[in-house]
Amino acid sequence: MLVDLGYEARPLDFPWLMLPDNHHHDAGNDDEAYHNQDLKCFFSLYTHQIHCLELPEAYEKTVCGSSSGWLILRHETTSAVTLLNPLNRAQIALPQLSSSPFYDQDPLPVLHKAILSSDPCRYPFDYKVLAIFGQKRRLICYKPRDRTWTMIQDAGVHYEDIISMGNELLATDEVGRLVSCNLDGDWFWFPPNVEEISDPFFFKGGKVYLVGIEGELVMLIRFVQENFSFGQETYDFEVYRYDSMESIWEPISNLGSWTILLGHNQSTAIEARQFKGLIKPNCIYFTDDSLEEDSLLVGHDSGVFSMEDGKVEPLRCISHDFMYVWPRPVWYMPSFT
Repeated sequence: MLVDLGYEARPLDFPWLMLPDNHHHDAGNDDEAYHNQDLKCFFSLYTHQIHCLELPEAYEKTVCGSSSGWLILRHETTSAVTLLNPLNRAQIALPQLSSSPFYDQDPLPVLHKAILSSDPCRYPFDYKVLAIFGQKRRLICYKPRDRTWTMIQDAGVHYEDIISMGNELLATDEVGRLVSCNLDGDWFWFPPNVEEISDPFFFKGGKVYLVGIEGELVMLIRFVQENFSFGQETYDFEVYRYDSMESIWEPISNLGSWTILLGHNQSTAIEARQFKGLIKPNCIYFTDDSLEEDSLLVGHDSGVFSMEDGKVEPLRCISHDFMYVWPRPVWYMPSFT
C-alpha cells in the first residue's frame, strides 16, 4: 500500500518499523515500486499495514538514529549527517563529520548511534545531538549554529547507548557505567562534560541499553551468540532498574504492561495495553544494531523476547529469505507533542 505524504498520522498507527530495501515486494505487486530506489517502507505494529513513502532524501544514507520523530542519517560514502522527518520530508543538514578536528585521527570515523534532546521543529535553536562515534565509541555532540561537532573529551570510551530522559542526556558504556552529559552553555568557554552517576556494575559481556519507564531509569543487557547461518543471534536479556536513593541497580523480572523497543532507535518503552493485544506486553522488541557493517551476515538479529518465559520469537514482518539485510530495520516513532 502506497501512502502519500499527506498521510495523517495517528498515535496508535505507531510504532513503525523501517524495513530493509529488499522488502519492497511486500508493498504489493507494483513493479515500479519494487525498483524505486527512493521508496522506504514502514511496517505498523498496530495496523499490520506497510506504508511506503517516497524519500529520495534517504537514498544512499544509513540510519544511525531515530529520535523525537526524526531519522538521523549518515551518507554511506561521505561524512555528511542529516536529520529527516519521514512524514513531512523536512530536512536539517548538520555539519559534516570531516569538519571536526577529531575526524582524521580516528581509524573508523563513523557515527554508530545518535539521538536528539528534543524535536528541532519545536526547539529549532535549542535542541542538541548526542552521538557515539569512531573506533573507540566516544561521545560527540552538536548544537544549532555550531560549525563542527565537538568531542566530549573527559567522557571516556566504549559507549553502548545514549538516551534523552526528561531534561537529561544519559549514556552508558559496555560495563554499565552511567553518566549524565551536560551540553548547556557556550562550548568555546565551557566544554561539554559528563558527570558519573553510577560505577560499572557488571562484566558480563553483551550490549547495554538505557530506557525510561514512567520516570524510572532502566538498563537492559542483551546477550548474543554466533549463528553460522546469519552471523549472530540474541538469546537472552537481563533488565535492571536504577535506585537513585541507594545508587544501585536492582534486577527486575517483569515489565508489566510495558513493551520496550531496542535497536538503532532511541530506546523506547510503550504501554502495550493501548494496542488492543496487537503488541505483546512484558516483551522486548529488538532489531539488529551490531557494529559489523562490512559483513554480508548483518541485519538478521531481530525478534521479540518474552520476559515471562525467556523465549525469542522472530519479527514476522522481516523476511529471512535474503542473505543481506540492508539497511537494517529501525524503529520509528513520531513526535506528537
